Amino acid sequence: MPPKSRSKSLARIDSQKKIKKIATATISEDKKAADLKWLEEVNSSIGESLVPRVFQLLGFGLAQGERQFLRAGSSAVERICEDNEGFISLVKAKGVETMLSFLRHLPQAQIAPATSEAVNAAGAAIFRRAAAWLDEVDEVDFDQLQHVLYLAFWLGGEDEDVALSALGAFERFTLYRSENGATLLQSEVIQVLHRIIGHNRAPELVSEAFTLLYRLCDAPAAVVVPLLTDENGIIQTVVESMTQAPLNMRLQLAGLRLLALWSQYDVGEDPADQKDLKLFIREANAYEVSRDVISNLTRAGLSHAATWMSTISSRLPQRVRGRDDEPRGRERPR
Repeated sequence: MPPKSRSKSLARIDSQKKIKKIATATISEDKKAADLKWLEEVNSSIGESLVPRVFQLLGFGLAQGERQFLRAGSSAVERICEDNEGFISLVKAKGVETMLSFLRHLPQAQIAPATSEAVNAAGAAIFRRAAAWLDEVDEVDFDQLQHVLYLAFWLGGEDEDVALSALGAFERFTLYRSENGATLLQSEVIQVLHRIIGHNRAPELVSEAFTLLYRLCDAPAAVVVPLLTDENGIIQTVVESMTQAPLNMRLQLAGLRLLALWSQYDVGEDPADQKDLKLFIREANAYEVSRDVISNLTRAGLSHAATWMSTISSRLPQRVRGRDDEPRGRERPR
């Protein structure tokens, strides 16, 4: 039998590769169509286990510049957030931080402005539903406290409405049971509030945060001091927030009252374990800022308010002048 032609064998192999490539492309297109159809059918009744698939397809569209997937995925996220049931499924599936990562990547993505607006609309839907859920959450349901902390941490620094709603939810839980306040302290709520204050400078929001911090920190020093020492940057943030709104007396009063509370905490029996908060307050120039507040009130003719502020600020630690800081007199001529 004569040997087979090598050219015919190569041609057969090439044709098989082409057929396989065409079949793969067909399967890929069919899969895309099926995925798009699935996204269009997603609504707020979606289960927690299926939420990651929505963001997987949305991420695929963002990475590949697939406009259809971006629009369909964004619309699916908006429908999920139409009610609290779907939103909680999204929260449990860690969809909030995934969406935030997409929004941060959006400026670098090579997509059309109209498509970019669709993704931003999905993010806005999450913000709106988060604020609404925080306003409605029942403080009696202790199990929801973890979701309040989660939303405050991830979204409190991104959206002012969410931050205000989170502060309100924290306050309701704390007022309902004092144990909830202790739970929040042990759950790093001070770090969360520091994040909120640092990212939002609206006086109303900052005042609410100061008031909540005062309520939470009105606890034994053994509980509060280690937490504040670990997050000591919040003291500087409080003072800076006060300097940025010098004429807002409500904010100034809340800030001074909070700093005065922190100034009462002394070093524990073992100084190696606890640092004196007075040191951090002194380094933040809290007393000097309080003098400016009192001076503004005095110049405005509000002597009673100035006296009130002066009484509160009297608890703040002052800088201790050293010998080098004292004013020097004239040297006696030789």
